[in-house]
Amino acid sequence: MRHYSRGFTLIELLVVVALIGILSAIGVVSYTKYKTSAEKKQAEISLNSIYLAQQEYRSNNGEYCSNDCNSQSKIITELFDGVDDLSDQNYQYKVNNRSDGFEAEAKHKTSNCTIKLNEKNQLTKSNC
Repeated sequence: MRHYSRGFTLIELLVVVALIGILSAIGVVSYTKYKTSAEKKQAEISLNSIYLAQQEYRSNNGEYCSNDCNSQSKIITELFDGVDDLSDQNYQYKVNNRSDGFEAEAKHKTSNCTIKLNEKNQLTKSNC
């Protein structure tokens, strides 16, 4: 009397490995999209913080911080009182002077995605 051990065949193992590979590939793509979306949302929130800080600056000084806030480090010192919440992000921030106010800009460090927010709290995106 012979007893054959029951186990998985090579084909069954290959099918399982292939399915795991497909699911992993889908997961990586989904995670990348989720991460990009979260970074974009974080940039929008940071722009809104710059907008609110600009309103407070204008209330205290009678004008928007424009020439003194044309770089990320100056935004941190002039508008955020030295509290740096911007450097750890994948966006670079600056404030552009306009004749009727200001425009805060967040530009992604590696892609062409640019998000802008003006003194009227109007958000525009390009290449995002």
